Parts: sequence; C-alpha cells; structure tokens
Amino acid sequence: MGVPSILSTDFTVTGNVTSSGEVHLDGTVEGDIDARVLTVGDSALVRGNISAETVRVSGSVTGTIRAKEVILTRTARITGDIHHDILSMEAGARLEGMCRRLASLLETKDSEEAAGRLLLTQQETAA
Repeated sequence: MGVPSILSTDFTVTGNVTSSGEVHLDGTVEGDIDARVLTVGDSALVRGNISAETVRVSGSVTGTIRAKEVILTRTARITGDIHHDILSMEAGARLEGMCRRLASLLETKDSEEAAGRLLLTQQETAA
C-alpha cells in the first residue's frame, strides 16, 4: 500500500478527484471524489458525490456517499444519501438523508429488470 494523498486545510479543489489509493482530505472539494479509501477530516468540506471502498467522515459532506464501508464519527455532518454494506455511526454524528444497503439496491435493480423482462415477454405473447 502506498502513501496516502493528503489535501490540507488550505487546499481547495473545484472539480473531480480520482485516486486508486488512499486520500486524506482536510480542505474543500467542490466536485465528486472516487478513491479506494477516503478520510474526510474534521475541517474538510465536500460538495459532491463520494464513491470508495471505505469512507471515514469527520467533516461535512453534501452529496451521496456510496461505499462498502462508511464510518461517521461524532463530528460528521452529512446532507445526502448513504449507500453502504457496513455503516458505523458514532453518537453525535448528523445525517440528513437516507441510508440504504448496497445489497438491497442490487436486489431492487434485479427485481425491476426481471419485472421489465416479464412485461416485455407478456407483450410479445399478446402480439
């Protein structure tokens, strides 16, 4: 595993951030973040969607978080939905949005696709 990319408190990004490794953010990102592991520090602000294997949030996020594991510390402030396999939330963390397991999203998508195929088959049979 390599050295994490660190975006310090005086660092502001307007645009998307992509990394195949670990990112530690203490500054501001106005855009989407895609990383393997993301830590949103106490002073960090993200206005955009986050996609990662593991996300640990201590700062503020406005946008959707999609990750296998999401950890919200007591100082986390989230406005948006969280799609996860594992969700940990400390007392004091604030979340304004919906939490949904990734597995249930896949099941819903599979059942919607199956219903669509059934409807198509029924229409073909009727014709």
